[in-house]
Amino acid sequence: MKSSPSKPEKTLSRTEALACIPQQNDTTSWEELEDGKILFTYAIPLSRFFQALHRKFTKNSIETPTKKLELDEMGSFVWKLIDGKRSVGAIITTFAQEYKVSNQEAETAVTTFIKNLGQRGFIGLY
Repeated sequence: MKSSPSKPEKTLSRTEALACIPQQNDTTSWEELEDGKILFTYAIPLSRFFQALHRKFTKNSIETPTKKLELDEMGSFVWKLIDGKRSVGAIITTFAQEYKVSNQEAETAVTTFIKNLGQRGFIGLY
């Protein structure tokens, strides 16, 4: 039996990637703490096996298990810049100015962070 060929992912050029506009996912649950840091609370995806175990051994079988993730100062700064209007490039420039790092260092840090947020489903790129 032959496996179907997967569609190749379209790779964006650097210019296209920097022009993308990240937007916070409306279903992402987060809060700003007193110290200005961001705290996410998100559901832990469970396989069917672990869903069954969770239902069997928890008092509230309806409640989905959650996980918390607290961003550091820099991550929180970038998160607050993701407003659905600024491009990735604009966020990088603002980050570089705020933290007095080179544009190259800022680009590496911010793009890695944005990619991580996207993988977790916290943002989308448009």
